Order: sequence, then structure tokens, then C-alpha cells
Amino acid sequence: MRVPAGAPVPFWLNVKNRLPKWAKLNRPSLGSIAVVTTALVTCCAVAAVTLYPKYHHDYYQKAQKEERALLRSSREQQAGSQNVWIDPFDKK
Repeated sequence: MRVPAGAPVPFWLNVKNRLPKWAKLNRPSLGSIAVVTTALVTCCAVAAVTLYPKYHHDYYQKAQKEERALLRSSREQQAGSQNVWIDPFDKK
């Protein structure tokens, strides 16, 4: 497609003009773009929730210790009627 001199060229038309082998490809539909974007955002969110704490383990460990220090009850009081966990492999 020819564009008059000085007229703005849309991105997709510019790609087609520069890469003639891709000229046969049509512009992706809005639905396809929405699906790909949703999948990409979901993957990024899952990675942020699962991988970030693994790499920054020290920060979360420190924050957990600080939060536990603020509690005003013992482990036995928090457990209530349940048994308090004891390490079975701990040397006696």
C-alpha cells in the first residue's frame, strides 16, 4: 500500500513494508491481543507471588521474626487445645 509523502504511517503498515515476507500476515484481532495480554499478566503475577519470596528469603524471615516478637502470648497459649509442634529429629 502506498502512503502519500508526509502522511503518518501506521505501525503495522510500516512493519509490512519493511518485511515483505510478513506482508501476508493480518493484523491480530483485538480478542487475540486481549487473551495474550491476560495470559502474560497472569504469568507475571504468579511469578511475583511465587518466585520473589524465594529470592528474598532473608527479608521475609526477618519480617516474620519481628511480627512474632510483637505477639504478647506464648506458643502454648496460641495453640489453645492443639498440641504445640516439637521437632521429632531434635537431639535430646
